Amino acid sequence: MTPATLVSLIAEIEAGDPLDFNTLAIDADGARRLMATHFCEVDKQLEEAGLPVAQRLEMMAAIAAHAMVENMLLHLERLRRRPGDADFRAWMARYGIGRVDGDAAG
Repeated sequence: MTPATLVSLIAEIEAGDPLDFNTLAIDADGARRLMATHFCEVDKQLEEAGLPVAQRLEMMAAIAAHAMVENMLLHLERLRRRPGDADFRAWMARYGIGRVDGDAAG
């Protein structure tokens, strides 16, 4: 795993769901490089700590999932501030997310 490989994969993922960098002081390529480099550094630190590949993959998946939860919460807050955009269920459907555990309406 290298930052360049991750940057390329991130760009492929974003092609289907582009992010809006218009109001930010960093462009898409810079953001991809920053996060890819950070992710590779975390992997290197985990390897140096003696974690085998399977455990490193599990840790990286947990980090990614945590970031996705944080992103969801930030997005929900944005939807609450701008109720004309879309509701939470529409956002979930957009990303192919079905019924969530504990969701009474489903």
